[in-house]
Amino acid sequence: MILTCPACATRYVVDPKAIGASGRTVRCARCHKSWHQDVPDDLPPPRLTRQVEVEAPPPVMPTMSSSYQDRPAFDPFDEPEAGEPPADPMPSFMARPEPIGGDRNLPAIHAPRRRISKFMIGWAALALVVVLLAAGLWFARSPLVAAWPPLERLYALAGIPVDAPSFGLEVRNLTPAFSKIDTTPTLVVAGEVANISGGVRKVPSLRVSLKNTKGDVLKTWDFTIGRDQLLAGETAPFQTSIATPPADASSAVVVFTDGSPE
Repeated sequence: MILTCPACATRYVVDPKAIGASGRTVRCARCHKSWHQDVPDDLPPPRLTRQVEVEAPPPVMPTMSSSYQDRPAFDPFDEPEAGEPPADPMPSFMARPEPIGGDRNLPAIHAPRRRISKFMIGWAALALVVVLLAAGLWFARSPLVAAWPPLERLYALAGIPVDAPSFGLEVRNLTPAFSKIDTTPTLVVAGEVANISGGVRKVPSLRVSLKNTKGDVLKTWDFTIGRDQLLAGETAPFQTSIATPPADASSAVVVFTDGSPE
């Protein structure tokens, strides 16, 4: 027959003969709950006509696993002595598996930690180097092309413009000179524009600034050289003038403007 603990629902398989006709007190090996167990109604007690010697029932062996066969036999119905708490409870290996749910907690499952391999570190370092190299080629494209003009062709093939419209161009042989035209004092500024890049460059407007000895700008004006573009390595002369320049002008500075020639 099967006994079920009323407290924790743990089940035990026992021999009905061990219960006796009038029942007996049993105790759960798991929660130590004690209760009086009677013989089931469908199992009538045996009628004895004479006293016979009955051998002790064989020890109840566990039915869950053969790994417990080497454990000593145990009688779950040994009654405790008077005045002492019940002893020798039912062994826990006789209990069925605990049901899932209620107040029974399952052990936490921890996900294994992923270790960063040297292979991943190498790829991350390579990606960082590529990003830094691309950033350098983008933000430092003007100085790079100035140092190596053929690099401009690679930027052009990639569709990346160079920042300044006048990049790859420079003003050379600047010679300001004072003269008179029809008795009018005139300042004539001459020079040339050279294409030092490796490709065709558009020529923007130029600006002349007259300065005094303190570096203050006294007069400015814009002009064009009459050419829209220059080939690689080509130069073009220019000349511009202003009538009646400031009397305290001591120098002339020619630079490219940001706009294109009109």
